[in-house]
Amino acid sequence: MKVALYCPIKPPHHPIPTGDRTIARNLMAAMEQAGHEVVLASDFIAYMKRPDVALLNLRKAAALAEASVTIARLADAPPDVWLTYHPYDKAPDWIGPIVTQHFGIPYITAEATRTGQVGFEAHRLEAQAGIRAANLHMVLKDSDRSYLTDLLGSDESLRPLPPFIDPLTPAPRPNNPTTALLAVGQMRPGKKLRNFEILAEALAPLTDHDWHLTLIGGGPAEEHVRKAFAPLSDQIIFTGAVPREAVLDEMRKADLFVWPGWREPIGMVYLEAQSLGMPVAAFADMGVPLVVADGETGLLALADDMTALTANIARLLDEPALRLSLGGAGPAHVARNHSLAAAGERLTAAFREVLGAHGTRG
Repeated sequence: MKVALYCPIKPPHHPIPTGDRTIARNLMAAMEQAGHEVVLASDFIAYMKRPDVALLNLRKAAALAEASVTIARLADAPPDVWLTYHPYDKAPDWIGPIVTQHFGIPYITAEATRTGQVGFEAHRLEAQAGIRAANLHMVLKDSDRSYLTDLLGSDESLRPLPPFIDPLTPAPRPNNPTTALLAVGQMRPGKKLRNFEILAEALAPLTDHDWHLTLIGGGPAEEHVRKAFAPLSDQIIFTGAVPREAVLDEMRKADLFVWPGWREPIGMVYLEAQSLGMPVAAFADMGVPLVVADGETGLLALADDMTALTANIARLLDEPALRLSLGGAGPAHVARNHSLAAAGERLTAAFREVLGAHGTRG
């Protein structure tokens, strides 16, 4: 069937490499692999970084105009289904409800959510209006399920869609003379910087162990990150921001993926690490347990338990056999639960369900 995909945060081909763009691209790939024709309905960006009612009104007016343009663009060959990825307070979907009503087709969201930041009350109302218009919601994480259940009054229209990637081909694990740790993240203020700070704190008691850490990433908070790791400088390698293929090459060479995952909503990078056979040490916080199997593909400490996080890293440094065991289970875990094929099956089932209920073609 023909699926119109719209991503109000940014389109999948946007040049800034972020987690939401990765998920959007994976959505396209999963649907195409399942045999669907995917068209990008619009490149319109609704995203607003800060609460600003005047900007909200401008964005809404522009989106309504874009809805008319989108209808004209799709008129000759309308889609069977509309899928909006990640509508939320900072990026409401004003376009999908209008276009789907015009063509009489089902409207589905994936990862409809809300921000925890204050000041977005007016924006949230706009996002919720669009979310309520949807026929079905594909839910990637538990916090979104709770939010949508409260918003909609029930979970009847919610369907699970575990985070997913195109599984990578694992390489033989290297025989490093020193245990090679790896962390990947954008160096920006807020949650990302805090994760770097947590990692530096967790590693500080372990300087007597034989390891080095490669930190991949760059950004406006890089100076703060370097300051956090200054006491460990002899064991730290900074690469700066590098292309994705270079990140994957580093993953193939490293022994252990150490990223705390503090307030991590989903954590796609954990799926890539596990797919390549790397064990994980992190917090069991928010989205991390959705993608990392504790005791099977990694060791997870309770959220904010620094002592436990340090102990888990120490154990993985001291027990190479455990690292190999956990890392070896990663590829099968990802292929079984978090692959494009698994996601494609779930999406196809959702499309058929809404089309059947809607009484439309497909």
